[in-house]
Amino acid sequence: MQDKQIWDFTSEEEKLITSLVVKGRAEQAENEKFAIIDFTSFYELFTDEEVAIMKKWLAINPKDIDYKLPFLGAKDSPSDIVAIAGQTYEVDSRPQTIPCQYLPKNAYEAYLQLNSAMREDIDKDLLVLFGHRSPARQVFIFFDILERIYAFDFNKTIQRVCFPDYSEHVCTQRQAIDFKTRDELASDVFATTAEYTWLQRHAQQFGFYESYPKNNGLGMMYEPWHWHYEPLTP
Repeated sequence: MQDKQIWDFTSEEEKLITSLVVKGRAEQAENEKFAIIDFTSFYELFTDEEVAIMKKWLAINPKDIDYKLPFLGAKDSPSDIVAIAGQTYEVDSRPQTIPCQYLPKNAYEAYLQLNSAMREDIDKDLLVLFGHRSPARQVFIFFDILERIYAFDFNKTIQRVCFPDYSEHVCTQRQAIDFKTRDELASDVFATTAEYTWLQRHAQQFGFYESYPKNNGLGMMYEPWHWHYEPLTP
């Protein structure tokens, strides 16, 4: 990615982004299907000005900003999508629940097989922190992380959140899963876990591949928790 800041947000744009992020988070808390929301329903949540700033991001040509990820092509969520509800873990002995996630049937079945083998080998398994997303949900993820984590730094955000047509979370032919341990470890220490070591050794047997390892050459940050599924050939 370019070193020069690609999009310097005005104070008015920052206010609009903060507003749309608050609305999106509220909908996310109430709507278990927010992860697969369609654009029509999604845009109805926001003002015209908020929609316009999201469309401004979508109008950027990734190749104009030296984008290195391959084009995958965003499509509607598949008809065989599987809901993954009720995933829980504990923080300070208090149960926490991950919002409902979704996976295509083939990726979900491979995930179950992977987890079964991991439990047998090391008595651990993995949760699906993020699975399949609609293109609209991917748009919200970008602005949420832009505002919440990177304080409106466009360049840092684009190294973590892909445009919808380039996102493995959106594009089911390389369906991504962001894995989470049950120990509530922060994502930046996922690489130190026994679960990650096991994935490195065995995940490919189930069709899962690490997408953004260290020094990946794609302009993306190191994400040891982010793996994608490619169906195994007979």
